[in-house]
Amino acid sequence: MTLCDYHTHTSFSFDGAPDSTPDSLCRRALEIGLTDLCITDHCDVNGEAEGIYDPYQADAAWEAMTAAQEKYRGRLYLTRGIELGNASQYPEVARAVLARHPYEFVIGSLHNLRGVPDFAMLKFEEMTPALVAQLFDRALDETAEMIRFPGLSTLGHLTYIHRYITLAGQAFDFKPYYEKIRAIFRLLMERDMALELNVSTLWRGLGIGMPTLELLKLYADCGGRLVTIGSDAHCPANLGRAIRKGYALLAAAGLPHVTVIREGERVELPVE
Repeated sequence: MTLCDYHTHTSFSFDGAPDSTPDSLCRRALEIGLTDLCITDHCDVNGEAEGIYDPYQADAAWEAMTAAQEKYRGRLYLTRGIELGNASQYPEVARAVLARHPYEFVIGSLHNLRGVPDFAMLKFEEMTPALVAQLFDRALDETAEMIRFPGLSTLGHLTYIHRYITLAGQAFDFKPYYEKIRAIFRLLMERDMALELNVSTLWRGLGIGMPTLELLKLYADCGGRLVTIGSDAHCPANLGRAIRKGYALLAAAGLPHVTVIREGERVELPVE
């Protein structure tokens, strides 16, 4: 079986572990039997524009990824990527980021709403169900806006906000939002973009993927086919964790392939 991890972070991410480098991730990938790896360090455009995080060291990260790609060529398919956060909030900044280097894979992620902190920082346990629902609805609207930004390869962790709703112990029903979610899936297909299955919630013990099996099935029912998968590891020790469980979720949803980039071409690999 081919195994890929297409959402990973190094110390070039503001929250990456100090021992997480492109080289250390490649070595770990070979140790655990990965065939395909993509490095996707964080560059949240609101963080760049508003000075929330240290600026992304784009040139240094690119040089390190390129060196690793050459070093491990023939042993590992390494793709040079980036996780572009909140692109539509500061589109000029986002365009400048993508123009700097010819990234082979770009995750488009929504980590926060305009004028609101990262979902990870919100206290959902103190919110009423009505407020949680309002934030989720806004997240869907901003996601639909974001994926219209040109240059994105996949939609990262569609239900990132749900991760923190779940951690707060709040139950959540997706059914009232099916139409908006279907519209997002149709837009992905129109733009020839993939949907990411982020399995960090599986290896962290939440028992769900981002998105959940329910929504993966909805994607398949809408005619969706392109899927990427990632552990969201921020250190070598977590690389590849729960990828096999993610493959099982995709198979259960009727999604038989994951998408990777090999030698500049999009390739679909079987999950079984």
